[in-house]
Amino acid sequence: EVLTKRICVKAGLNLSYQKHYQRTEVWSIIKGKGEFVLNDEIRKVKAGDVLVIPVEAKHGIKAITDLEFIEVQTGTQLIEEDIVRIYMSWEEVEANCKKVEE
Repeated sequence: EVLTKRICVKAGLNLSYQKHYQRTEVWSIIKGKGEFVLNDEIRKVKAGDVLVIPVEAKHGIKAITDLEFIEVQTGTQLIEEDIVRIYMSWEEVEANCKKVEE
């Protein structure tokens, strides 16, 4: 199964640091700049970047400017209950993950 979503995150806000057991995701950034965390490593992202999130990979994103991305979920059970939230705030992410300079 495949599910596609357009997600908008306002500047200064973030999505929780989370993981899924039943799906992979691909995020295509279409607008803005942000910070993306994957398995405890934080990187800067911008429009044009494509982010691949494997099954069980911990991930989250914070918008530096208004951010939009297309999320394509692939898996056998694409349900909202397939989410384990690890940290809700970006402060927790920054305290427990490391920034990677590129």
